[in-house]
Amino acid sequence: MNPLSLFYTLRSYVDSYAGLLGRRFLSFIWLAALCIVVWFYGYLIGYGTFKPLESATNRLIVIGIAVIAWAIYIAVSMYRARGRDKALADDLESDVEAGKSTEVDEIRARLKEALGLLRKVSRKRFGYIYELPWYVIFGAPGSGKTTALSNSGLKFPLGDAMGANAVSGIGGTRNCNWWFAEEAILIDTAGRYTTQDDINGTAKAGWEGFLNLIRKHRRSQPVNGALVTLSIADLMQRDPDAMREELRAVRQRLSELDSLLDARIPVYILLTKADLLTGFIDFFDGFSRSDREQVWGMTFPLNESQNPSGKMPDRFLEEYALLQERVDAMLLERLQQEPDIETRGRIFRFPAELAALRDRLREAVEELSSGSQFMEPPFIRGIYLASGTQSSTQAVRERRSYFLPRLFRDVIFEEAALVSHDKRLSRRQRIIRNGALATAGAVLAIVLVGWIGAYFQNKRAIAEAEDRIDNYERLAQGIPVTNVNDTDFLRVLPALDSLRNVTAAFDEERPLIGSFGLSQESKLAGRQQIAYRNALNGLLLPRLLVHLQRTLDNGGDVNSTFDALKLYGMLGGLGPVDRDFVAVQAEDMFARLYPGDTRASIRQSLAEHVENLASGVIDPINLDDARIAAAREKIRDVSIAARAFNILVNRRDARKLPSWLPAEPLGPLGEQAFERKSGSSWRDGIPGIYTQQGYHQVVLPYAADAVQEALNEGWVRGGAAASGDAQAVDVVSNSVLQQYYDAFRKRWQDMLTDIRTRRPQSLGDAAEIARVLANRPSPVESIARSIAVATDLHGTMAGQGVSEAAARTLAIAGAPEIPSFYEELRAALKTPDQASTQEDSAQETPGSQIVGLTPLMQALYGQLSRAATSTAEVARVFDVDSQLNQANQALIKEARQLPAPLDSWIAGMTADISTLVVDTARANIRDQWSANNRQFCASIVEGRYPFDRSSQRDVAMSDFVRLFGPSGILQTFFKERVEPFVDTGTSPWRWRGTFGADGQQSQAIAQFENADRIRRAFFPAGAEKPSININIRPVSLSPSANAVMLEIEGERVVYFHGPIQAKSVAWPSEQSANLSRVAFQPGGWQQALTVNGDWSPFRLFDQATLTREDGDSFRARFANGQFEAEFDVQFGSVMNPFRLKALSDFSCPEQF
Repeated sequence: MNPLSLFYTLRSYVDSYAGLLGRRFLSFIWLAALCIVVWFYGYLIGYGTFKPLESATNRLIVIGIAVIAWAIYIAVSMYRARGRDKALADDLESDVEAGKSTEVDEIRARLKEALGLLRKVSRKRFGYIYELPWYVIFGAPGSGKTTALSNSGLKFPLGDAMGANAVSGIGGTRNCNWWFAEEAILIDTAGRYTTQDDINGTAKAGWEGFLNLIRKHRRSQPVNGALVTLSIADLMQRDPDAMREELRAVRQRLSELDSLLDARIPVYILLTKADLLTGFIDFFDGFSRSDREQVWGMTFPLNESQNPSGKMPDRFLEEYALLQERVDAMLLERLQQEPDIETRGRIFRFPAELAALRDRLREAVEELSSGSQFMEPPFIRGIYLASGTQSSTQAVRERRSYFLPRLFRDVIFEEAALVSHDKRLSRRQRIIRNGALATAGAVLAIVLVGWIGAYFQNKRAIAEAEDRIDNYERLAQGIPVTNVNDTDFLRVLPALDSLRNVTAAFDEERPLIGSFGLSQESKLAGRQQIAYRNALNGLLLPRLLVHLQRTLDNGGDVNSTFDALKLYGMLGGLGPVDRDFVAVQAEDMFARLYPGDTRASIRQSLAEHVENLASGVIDPINLDDARIAAAREKIRDVSIAARAFNILVNRRDARKLPSWLPAEPLGPLGEQAFERKSGSSWRDGIPGIYTQQGYHQVVLPYAADAVQEALNEGWVRGGAAASGDAQAVDVVSNSVLQQYYDAFRKRWQDMLTDIRTRRPQSLGDAAEIARVLANRPSPVESIARSIAVATDLHGTMAGQGVSEAAARTLAIAGAPEIPSFYEELRAALKTPDQASTQEDSAQETPGSQIVGLTPLMQALYGQLSRAATSTAEVARVFDVDSQLNQANQALIKEARQLPAPLDSWIAGMTADISTLVVDTARANIRDQWSANNRQFCASIVEGRYPFDRSSQRDVAMSDFVRLFGPSGILQTFFKERVEPFVDTGTSPWRWRGTFGADGQQSQAIAQFENADRIRRAFFPAGAEKPSININIRPVSLSPSANAVMLEIEGERVVYFHGPIQAKSVAWPSEQSANLSRVAFQPGGWQQALTVNGDWSPFRLFDQATLTREDGDSFRARFANGQFEAEFDVQFGSVMNPFRLKALSDFSCPEQF
């Protein structure tokens, strides 16, 4: 029988009683189902062979735990339910804050009275007070709230206990009354709470206190709904403005209801006193009781209520029109049924009354359903018309209620769960509920997936096992297992792999909770092991022996021959099988046969097969006695000590030791600063046996064992075992240790002499090397400390003492003294002798000799960095007395005092840096000029006036300033890049020091000198723009001329054969039209000598004949036909720009 089917059958019967019996009884059904599943089907749950519920005792324990957990849940839920009721009632008296308001105090007193009575009569149900739905009813005074409740047809079980006719509020509720119906608790609030038109704020305090009281004790569902009563009489008869104010007050209360209760409350609008509509009583007088109890109104679709989007009024009109249509359809029948003419008249008027009410109702709905970006629209569920009683003036007959009972029972109470809970609490409940559902779903999914997965996994695994067996048979077919004479291991490897992995599919993608008892792995594993063992003996063993025979025939070194002979004898049954020895030899064998990283998996797989062969039973096989005898003859002279040393350094645990790799202390940055002369990889290091760790963990503890093993290899040599007494072991051990020390020294010397600082290819490269070496900690320091620790055989490993076996080895009489390799290096590092690990020794010791290299290296890096990036710094860095040279010399001096191998590393670095100095500096200047300024300079100077006096193209004044000004390109570049290298104290200027090769001249330096003269001539006193003061004095004028005028860019000098007056002219002029000319009278402007452009004065004086030239003056003669005039031109400086040779000699710097 399916347990799930049984469970759901039981649940279908229980669900119908869940509402009556409560959630606790339903939880009992869940418990029963769980117990049934555990008891009858728990034994199927398991992971592989592990089945925790296989025994009845374990299943009973699980069932007992479940029952206890359920009992705890019941007790806790009952306690919490009673606690909620007690807190709700007791807190009415203890709430100090609420008690500050008389209004709230009255509300609390009324609730306390009602709850006290309710608890007495409802003890048979847990949590009755809290679990019943609560509804709040509010509306304007006289809107019919209490009347509607009194005539709702609901049963109030506390009516007799409190006085059926003494229910407070009829004719006007003072504050609020609690009506305890069988289905719900209804809270009738005072009308003044709605309008809040009192001046002292009592109604507002009472309303908010009431809501806070509700919210405090019913956080999950403060109230399940709100009934808003609107009097039809008020809608029809009250002043529209007053009615609008009332509606706005109701809308405000709805907003406060949502905000204060922190919930989304469904709202039911009840249009009361419908009997005041003319014809209402007469129209519905013929209705039976069941007809009068039906709902007359409209309930909106849930999505429209939750998201009205401003369409609620239009939606109301649509539904209201349907009500009118229904009344119109009934009108004729009612008129025919009524014999009284007056009554018929009132009936006839009733549809018109409804129609007249429509617009007023639409306005009310529009007001109540309004919302904004600051206020969410109310959750209006429906609008209903009803009449609780009739006024005596309208009907003398028995008073009846219309359209109320089913409105409460079938509409409002049925939607009790529609309220949106407290956001924070509901979020937590959702998390808990979703978590519980997710857990249950996950458990069910795991069970189902486990069963299904286990079935298909086993099915697949069995199929794959069969495929692998078939594949093995196919692969093994044709491979000879007798008279084998090949060593093709790759041929047998696929077959062996296939057979070894027969049961591998059971370990792949195993279901999380196991196979649930369906695993067939154990059945297949036994047969697989037997077949695999036979394959190892049939396919692998013969080829191993053939390979070993060929190794013995090849005549390699005695150590490889000894190992091959020993392995050959082990596999052939001559001596005991040492699994570790076989594994080591297999690794070496396949490393030689199949080298390279791409074949690593092949080597590993073959070695595992060989190790598996050595771990099991090896079938007897005939060996070649002649080969054995020949090999024994070859190894006859191998000493016991040499053999013991070979055994010791090739132990399996020795091979597992991590090698000392220079890449580890250097790190990625250090590898950039160092290189290996041999070109070997940084991952090619020293075997771990030749380190402090290997010495203390393998050499000392196992030296005696290696000696004993060598002494016991008599069966390999073909004789009896050698004497193994303590004295013989001690003698051989001393020899082994001495061999180890010699090999240790050679390994480290070869490694460290192969390392050097990398040769820099440029200053930037040298700066990068220096930067890396200047880091803290420096790679030099890191590798030095690593070397010091790894070679410190006197120290012990961190946290470890000397083992008993190591102590015995050290205590051997006549043992060689332990060498102190690189003791000077450790002294330079000031590593404490007691530090026994690299981590401890790596702690910096302030003031150590190697740490002292760091500031020198940092200074070197700083100078190199500036030299590599800024030409302006190159002189200060690379001059004879520069900081770089001083830092380099200081580093060389320090290197001579360093221990090996640091002395050669640092000295080599400083020598490499020295070769880069001069060429790099001058190349740096040249490259920077060419890259940034050369093209621009050429575009300004070449083929332009005044540099080319014959050119018709002028240099733009702005370009001239940009090139030659105090902040111009030439001056800036010279100051920042070139000046430190130039001797400007002589003329012509020259390179200085090492950069100039004894002060040689260069074209570039000559042009910078010309540029300096141009700057001083045109930019006096550091002016940012050209500024030349020209004093012009007329000297003579041809008698045939009446007058002469010399105009320099707007400034005119005029002479009339009268008194001579000199005039100062400033060039260039800011108001100039870039025009200069000489005009004679008679003749006029048309015959004047006229020149235009930024350099017009220069071109004008070029057309004159200059005489009496002096340093700061000259005489210019202008001739135009028969007229001549002479002027003396004087400048404020000996740097005469008009006759400046540097202008015509200047060209852009090229050759540095």
